[in-house]
Amino acid sequence: MFHEAKLRDFFLDRLTARELAHNLEGSTVNLSPTITKHHIVDMDENFKITSEMAVKLCDAVLRGELTAMDLQNIGFAIIASDRFDFNGGTVLGEVLHDWSAPEINYPLTSENVARFKRWLQGTEAYPTKSTTT
Repeated sequence: MFHEAKLRDFFLDRLTARELAHNLEGSTVNLSPTITKHHIVDMDENFKITSEMAVKLCDAVLRGELTAMDLQNIGFAIIASDRFDFNGGTVLGEVLHDWSAPEINYPLTSENVARFKRWLQGTEAYPTKSTTT
């Protein structure tokens, strides 16, 4: 099971990326090629996610301490959570959604994780996504 409090503790420098990765082990089960079940334990209080915190996750992936699947599961956990707060109408919100669904958005390659980092830091503009109606 993935405990949201462990992610909060990682953001607050109380837990290493490797410890966070260990907490993620076994937290998802693929029921079919298109259905994944996530086992997540909610925190007791709300916690605000910032772009700087998301950059910290990018750095952990780029150093090999977290995997692309870890990042996807973290993105999903944040998006699905009632306890993690973030502004959805920002680059941070877009990137978190990108992480949670890489098959729709951007594959979680090292190049794209480096790009996410630049977008979060504001050193590169987040691309406009085309919308079809």
